[in-house]
Parts: sequence; structure tokens; C-alpha cells
Amino acid sequence: MPRLSDVLTSKIALCAISGLILGLSFPPFHFSWLAFVGFVPFLITIEKAENYRDAFKLSYVAFLVLNVVVIYWIGGWSRESDPFMMIGGVALMLGHPLFFTVPILFYHFLRKRLGRSTIFIFPFIYLSFEHLHSISEVAFPWLTVGYSQSYNLADIQFAQFTGLFGISFQVLLANTFFAIAVKSFTTMSDSRWMKVACCTIAGLLLIIIPEIYGLNVLRHADTSNASHIKVAVVQPNIDPYAKWSGSPTQILRTYEGETRKILKSKPDLVVWPETAIPFYILLPQLTYFRNELESFIDSNDVCLLSGVPLAYYFSAADSAKPSSHYDSIERKYYDAYNGAALFEPHSGNFQTYGKIILVPFGERIPYADAVPYLIKPLEWGVGISNWARGLDTTIFKLPDGNQFGTVICYESIFPDYVRQFVKRGANFIVIITNDGWFGKSSGPPQHAAYASIRAVENRRAIVRSANTGISEMIDEYGRFIGKPTGLDISATLVADVPLARRLTFYTRHGDVIAQIAEGVTLVSILIALFLKFKYKEKES
Repeated sequence: MPRLSDVLTSKIALCAISGLILGLSFPPFHFSWLAFVGFVPFLITIEKAENYRDAFKLSYVAFLVLNVVVIYWIGGWSRESDPFMMIGGVALMLGHPLFFTVPILFYHFLRKRLGRSTIFIFPFIYLSFEHLHSISEVAFPWLTVGYSQSYNLADIQFAQFTGLFGISFQVLLANTFFAIAVKSFTTMSDSRWMKVACCTIAGLLLIIIPEIYGLNVLRHADTSNASHIKVAVVQPNIDPYAKWSGSPTQILRTYEGETRKILKSKPDLVVWPETAIPFYILLPQLTYFRNELESFIDSNDVCLLSGVPLAYYFSAADSAKPSSHYDSIERKYYDAYNGAALFEPHSGNFQTYGKIILVPFGERIPYADAVPYLIKPLEWGVGISNWARGLDTTIFKLPDGNQFGTVICYESIFPDYVRQFVKRGANFIVIITNDGWFGKSSGPPQHAAYASIRAVENRRAIVRSANTGISEMIDEYGRFIGKPTGLDISATLVADVPLARRLTFYTRHGDVIAQIAEGVTLVSILIALFLKFKYKEKES
């Protein structure tokens, strides 16, 4: 008889292997196919969990490894990194796996009540968790399984119907069939070969059919007949820590100098990255700098979109929120927004957007207005950790009538949010970001890779401007338009970006597949609870 410690150790090892395989399927690794078998060791092992404590321990190990492999970079870990950022990174890697144990504990509960067939409900349970994990102020859907396929352009083409969560469901269901095949192979049943063959074929078909469909779509994809707009992107490669204390004049001159390099191509729109202008240039007190910027725009006859902080002052103190800032000079409360502004030449007009989905703790304390006493102790040391939430999904309108939506950094990983801009009339999407906090780690290429799925979901081209890289332009099929920039270099991009107007099924209807999964999960839980109480009644 093997010792209990040996059995538990082997279970933990298998779960850790599962987490490692899943982690290696995510960008920047080019092993997306690993995701289709990554859950297999875990699914086989979790069935051997003897109680909820065992299930919790095994799932925590699996998802701890996944978190460490994929998001180890969150803490920054560079010489310049803020200590709070490092502490937050460690806390996230240790705490975030706790969220992932929740669907597994539900799965364990259902399996005890519904038996072995519960494994077919696993994809629905896990998908429900992924969706719910993306809709609160502590949402962090960076590890949504569907993102593992970001580099697999053929496989993700069906996302125009299902969105990101459809890709997740494909991966989860394939894992389920492969897990049943492996488990059947180890039994002594006479029908095991039939089960192995059927489940293996089913799993392979789940991989092959979307791949064939996607290859056919890409083979016939042609944007040459579409209307285009010429867009230029500036990647200045400015130290994200130093710029907050830099000279406003010097910062503007740096961007203007980089922009002059691409003005010969006569772009319709120039894009600067997130918080490119790190001061409140739109306030009356800083009119001098705004006049300088508008003079540059007018003299070069170009529209400019730039990341810029925004401020809204309250006329009365009692109108302010608990999380609002206080300006001791103006003697007024105000809300500060991580925003973007579109400046039009020869008009003096500008349009603004305030970021709505903010990085938990990094940009805003979750539910800050409910717990205002936590704000000051947890503020990040570079002065940008208590942004207010924006109010609306602004559609920027260019003088030629074309429209686009702008999402800022973290917002770009939320599929349902991005589709709202397209639904409201955006002909293309702009992503502005500053991934410079994370150096040359996996973070920037991961973030950049996820943009391809946003393009396919909505069939909209993506223009991405990143302070230190990676900047890129992507067509509506997720393919690069030109060559992306590298990391930690100054660079510019100019390209003709295709415009689109038709709405995909996903854009029109959203995350239907996730809602179905939640319905199936809820019904399964209700059935399990009914059987539990019915069994108790019989015992009594």
C-alpha cells in the first residue's frame, strides 16, 4: 500500500504539471496547442480528491503555477520599480489562484451528487467562472483560457460568432474529451477502446474543424476593396517613472519631434500612447501648454489622439465622492481620470474619454467609494493610483466622418467592453497603453497578442500605440499591417488602416455562450441540491 503522503505528492505534482502546461500555452510562448491538453492531468487528478480540502489544495497548486508562469511580470522587478508594485505583484500571484479554486470546489460538489458524468459539466462551470471573473471591480481576466490561442490566427476566426469565451469553451471541451480518453485507457473495461477512440476523435474534431474554417476564412480574406484611413503611431520609449516629474515643455517637444518624422506621409490621424501628456493640459491653468500643442497641430494640419489625464472639479464639496481628490490651491474637490483626448486642427475643439475599467489596486482601489479609508495607505507612489472611473464609451469623430473607439491599456482585454464601441459606430479601434512598467518581460508581448482576438471578434482593425512597445496595427482578421515595433526602442508606424461598418454576430449579441454556460451551471447546482435534500429526507 502506498503511503498517503506519496499519493498526495503525486497528485500535487500532476496538478503542478497541468498548471505548467497551461502556462506555456499562453503568449509569448508559441505553444498554443498545449492548451488543448493542459487540463487533462488536473481533471484526472481532481476526481481523486477525497474532500473539499483536498480539492482546494490541488486546484490552488495548479493555478498557482499557471499564475506564476503567465503573470510573474506583474511586480515589475526592475531596479526602478515601486515597492508597492512589487508587493502587489507578489500578492496577486499568491492571492489570484484563490479565485480559481471556486469553480473547482463547485465541480467537486456536483461530482459528489451527480457522479462521473459531471466531467461533461466541467467546461460550463469553468466558463461561467471566467465570465463572472470579468465583470466586477476586482476583475482580472488576463488568464482566460481563450487567450492561449492568440497566436493561432486560424483557430480564432470563429470568435466573430462566439467571442473570446467561445474559444475558451472549445479548449475546455477538448480537454474534457481527452481526459475521458486517458482515464478510459487506464481501466480494464471491455469497451475501453471504443471510449478512447470516440473521445479522442471528438477532441481532435474540436481542434481541426475550427482550424479548417479559419484557414478558409484567411485564404479568402481581402481588405483591398475596403475604405482606408492613414494612421501614424508614435512610440517614444519614455521612462514611465521619470515622465511624471519631467518638464511639460520637454515632454511635448519629445513627442512633437517624433511626430515630425512621419508627417511627410500625411496621416489622417496621429496616435500618442497612454498618458503621453502626463499633466492636466486641458485645465485653464495650463493654457500655455495647450496653446503650444494646438499650434503644432494647426501648423501640421493633423488630428492627434493622445493619452492625457483629465480632471473634473465639483462646484460644491458635497457633490464630491469619498474617493475624490482635494485641490488645496483651488479649494475644490475634483475627480482625476486616466483619459484620452482627440485634438482637431484649426478648430480649438477636442473630444475626451475617461478610462472606465481600471486596474484593481494599480489604478484604483476596488469599491473605493465604499471603503475610502483604504485609499491613502494603498496609493501607488507614482501618483496615478486613484483614478476615477470614466462615465461613457466615447466615440471619437474625425473631420472626414470616420469614427473610432479608444480603449486604454487594461480595458483592451475585456471583450464585451470593447464591442460596445463598435456597436456604437466605431469603424476601427485604437488601443493606447504604457507597458513600460514591465520592461522586457512577458507582459508587453502578451498584452499585444491579445489584441488580435479583439480584431476578429468585431472585425475591426486595431491601432495600438504603446509607450515602450509593442506598437502595432492589425487588420480585422488579426493579421499585422506592416511590422510591429520592438520593445524599449523609439519607433513610429504609418499604415493604411481598413475601415468597416458591418457588425458581427458577437458584436450584436455579446457573450451568449458564457450566459448559456452560466445557465447550465445553475441548473446543475439546483439539481444537485435537490438530490442532496431528497437523500437526506430518505435517511430521516
